[in-house]
Amino acid sequence: MRQELPDWLKTAMPETAAAPDAIARTARNQVESLGLPGLRDEEWRWTNLRAIQRGRFNAPSGVGADIEPSIRLPLDNPLRLRFIDGVFQGVPNEVPEGLTLSSLADADEETRQAAFSPTPAPSVENPNDALVTLNTAMASEGVVIDVAANANIERPIVIEWLDGATESVMSHPRVLIRLGQSAAATVIEHIETVGEQPAWRNSVIVSTIAANAALTHIALGLDGASRLATERSFASLERDARYHSYNIQLAGQMIRREYDIQVGGSGAHTDLIGLMMPRGKQVLDTHTRITHAAADTTSNEHYRTIADDAGRGIFKGRILIEEDAQRIQAYQSSNNLILSDDAEIDAKPELEIYADDVSCSHGATIGRLDQEALFYLRSRGLGLDEARGLLIAGFAQEVIDEIPLVELRDWLTERVEQRLGDRGTAGNETA
Repeated sequence: MRQELPDWLKTAMPETAAAPDAIARTARNQVESLGLPGLRDEEWRWTNLRAIQRGRFNAPSGVGADIEPSIRLPLDNPLRLRFIDGVFQGVPNEVPEGLTLSSLADADEETRQAAFSPTPAPSVENPNDALVTLNTAMASEGVVIDVAANANIERPIVIEWLDGATESVMSHPRVLIRLGQSAAATVIEHIETVGEQPAWRNSVIVSTIAANAALTHIALGLDGASRLATERSFASLERDARYHSYNIQLAGQMIRREYDIQVGGSGAHTDLIGLMMPRGKQVLDTHTRITHAAADTTSNEHYRTIADDAGRGIFKGRILIEEDAQRIQAYQSSNNLILSDDAEIDAKPELEIYADDVSCSHGATIGRLDQEALFYLRSRGLGLDEARGLLIAGFAQEVIDEIPLVELRDWLTERVEQRLGDRGTAGNETA
């Protein structure tokens, strides 16, 4: 059963949006009937949106343009695209050859059509796409990232989501990423809370990756005890394309990230790698859907969750292999670690196959620290807390080691170790 759309959200619906008029009009007509997802919806039965339902979030005011992130990523000369409470702050003055950055609000009709009609397209008539529909109806801000054919953009493109600059604000930004044939780029989401009031961001990223192109997409949710986010990423891959996703979520009151990947060209490959570390009363949720729609395609998915205190981690991963998509290799694993009696982890790997020549596997494990390993470390002179910390850090490190940027990998190792060192101080983090 859907939750009725709150009155404050109904009245906040704009008359115009960044989407093309016909698409925005259809979305507005559907939003109120779809409402918000509820616990009786299969895709949302573990994630409660009551913090959004009961809240009252205002549209961004546009203030706070001088706000800087307090967390500095260890990157050499990145290209920064800053959103403060969802308000886009503009493009850098200088960009490398082969890269075009522009505001979605200033884009032509064809580009706006591409931004709001991803493949596979979210249907505004499908209740499972209620939040995408809401984004379509309300998005007024966004950015377009275009990488020309054969261009290799070595400087990372960093999208800075700075949420909570103004009191109880909501935002619905949309990002379009287009890679031409044989192009390559790295896009990093730097997600940070810059205020103490609850902030809700309902964002959508649409990526189209042409033949033989490669997109590395790294999402870093590093802080935010009051941050609320419903985030969705669509990616479509043509022949021999590559999409590498790394999702690191270390904090947030309620964070829901969804990935919809269409592996649509022969020889295409996708990696979905992730780490979630909920604690206090935080809820960190990732849902993934990979569709193999062409023969001779591959995918690798590996997620790990470490839940402490009364934190809750959720992972649901679905791999669909369509009929006639033969010679597929698809692997999925979800490994999870529970550190306290009050913590909870829900994992549901799914594999749906309609072809007969495939090599696929999926599975999930949930458990506590290995007592034999703990005993071994203590027998070598380590204290209990030090031994526990070493095992937990090693569990997380197997995901961090997958990240291709060495400087970011080493920095994240330190962030995780610092977070583990703060264990026992998170009891006041609320849901």
